[in-house]
Amino acid sequence: MSNTPDMGNCISGDLLSLSPYSALSYHFGMLLGVDDFETEQAYHRAKHRLHNAWLHREGVVWGFGVSINEDSGEVRVGPGLALDAAGHELHLEAEACLNVGKWFEKNQNDPNLEAETTDNETKILKTHVVIRFKACLTRQVPAFMEPCNNAGTGTAYSRVFETIEILMLPGPAPVKTPPYHLLRLLFGLEAAQTDEDGNVMPDDQDVFDALAAIQALAEADRPAALMKAFHRFAALDEIDLKPAKSEDDARTLLFPGRDDEVVVLAEISDLVLKKDNGGWVLTGGVVDTSVRPSHVATTTIQDLLCGPAFGTLGSSEADTGPRVDRDSIIFLTDKSIQFSVDKELQNSSVQTAGFSVSTFDAAQGWQVIKVNDAKYSGDETKTVDLTLDSALSGLVRLIVFGTGPTPLLGIDLAPLAGAIGGPKGTPHNGNDFVDMRDFQLTVFEEALVSSSKKAKRGKK
Repeated sequence: MSNTPDMGNCISGDLLSLSPYSALSYHFGMLLGVDDFETEQAYHRAKHRLHNAWLHREGVVWGFGVSINEDSGEVRVGPGLALDAAGHELHLEAEACLNVGKWFEKNQNDPNLEAETTDNETKILKTHVVIRFKACLTRQVPAFMEPCNNAGTGTAYSRVFETIEILMLPGPAPVKTPPYHLLRLLFGLEAAQTDEDGNVMPDDQDVFDALAAIQALAEADRPAALMKAFHRFAALDEIDLKPAKSEDDARTLLFPGRDDEVVVLAEISDLVLKKDNGGWVLTGGVVDTSVRPSHVATTTIQDLLCGPAFGTLGSSEADTGPRVDRDSIIFLTDKSIQFSVDKELQNSSVQTAGFSVSTFDAAQGWQVIKVNDAKYSGDETKTVDLTLDSALSGLVRLIVFGTGPTPLLGIDLAPLAGAIGGPKGTPHNGNDFVDMRDFQLTVFEEALVSSSKKAKRGKK
């Protein structure tokens, strides 16, 4: 058929040229040739893709549902429309499917494939489904050949068909770093960036300083100040934006992504395959489409923006501070205590003045123990280690300050809110965390738990 794409002439990229800053200038009696029509088309196509790529970014516009059909042993992708990082429109007209058993046989030796295999069953832990733009030549028509080819006739492709390639790739879906970091930080959507010593980067600290200044204002003055901060950090984010580089890093491209970059549709976990009569039977799998980027229509965004107009945005009741996990408290030695928090701490706020440790016995009453050192591990554990001047004994009382002149602060400068599950804190004054427990009894219980774990490991 004349309209059937020639798959041998398909590429994961463009077959047509782009020229967004050079347009055709018509005049009366102008002789138009192939180069003129290509220039005209290249201008408009490039302008449209610049708009898609920079102002909308990649994401699914509609459809592209991903499902698992156990009866047929397939992963299926429904029709849809999406944009990629190079401004292409990715369109699928009809449902497409992939046989999981055949896919596994082809990819079972891929180093990125994580699978658990028994005698007759394989569980594929993580895969992800992606799409990318594909252009194919189609519709051959009679054509005059160039003069150097004896000016004969032949055929040439007269159309470029835009389609997509659907891939299921081993491993979890990649996590992309979204643009506009400072704005995301301003609205509490992203964590701060820190240096090797755990100190907040200067631009990020500027955001926290701006937030603290806004929170200190009267409520009626906050919206205007927030808008001013928005414009300030939006400008800095836009200055940092740059087009992508070619794969060999030799050329700067027009768009934030390359032509062959994929758009993630879903992550699929725990695909279970069982051997049956020399073939594979699909018996499980969970689809997660939350990993995909999605486009929301501007009219819907306008409606959604009305939501927080009378909500708690900027309210003093906002619970923003970190909290202490009471169950994490451990006596490492008789002179050291460790505990963890649920949110990142401002490293410089973890000082000895932020803690109080005391012990009680019937003969001497309360005795305050000096805290010699306080260290924060700003990794995934979010732990605080206290080193004490004297040994612990009897009833131990630990106070971590969220109030007073030296409270612990979160990465967004909100004071400690107390214990997990406790009363709310505010951006101006948090809650102290207080814990009392018997030192000897706690150490004995920890020893029992430790010996139990060692015994279980020994049996294995």
